[in-house]
Amino acid sequence: MTLRILIVEDDADYRDALCQIFNLEGFCADGVGSIAAFEAWLCTHQLDVLIVDRQLPDGDGLQALARYRQLADTPAIVLTALGQLPERIAGMDADADYYLVKPVVMDELIALLRRLRRRQGMASENGWVIHSSRWRLGSPTGIEIPLTRREMALVSLFADQQGHTLSRQSLAVGLGEEAELFDPRRLEILIRRLRIKVEQATGDQLPLTTVYGLGFNFTQPLRKR
Repeated sequence: MTLRILIVEDDADYRDALCQIFNLEGFCADGVGSIAAFEAWLCTHQLDVLIVDRQLPDGDGLQALARYRQLADTPAIVLTALGQLPERIAGMDADADYYLVKPVVMDELIALLRRLRRRQGMASENGWVIHSSRWRLGSPTGIEIPLTRREMALVSLFADQQGHTLSRQSLAVGLGEEAELFDPRRLEILIRRLRIKVEQATGDQLPLTTVYGLGFNFTQPLRKR
């Protein structure tokens, strides 16, 4: 299982060195140097782990983390020279999974990434399951969530086009609506209610993420049974 990593770091030499080391370790790493570049990258890519510096040329990296958290709940690591207690607390309040202070011990960082890869592998192995005959969505931990007819139709569209980002228009058509007459707010409400239902039942977030300007993507394995 390949772990896809994005490094948001304005020091080009340090960023390139991290990418090279991670790629040699069997990860798939890419890097950008600003919040603006990060947001542009997100429009066309998916990632498994975000590594972000705080002192970026166009703002605090916690702004990038806040943007990321609107789209995904996959791991985020703050890697920065700002290591005072208030700064670390700010990182935790921003929902960073890990807050590491430079200079970081590279072996420790690689061990952390390996651990995250093992966790990803276990999640991918189990995955999400649509139980078509019972109209239920099974989580990777085995919890089953009852679905309405429209929720069932929605998740089935993502299972049929695994890994693809689906536009709002294609989802509307897949739900049996006329694309020209469909109110996109109805789709947003349907997805929001499904996310709430899954989180209340499992304690985890549904890996159905908004891809800015493009549509929605189910970011973990999803199959029908």
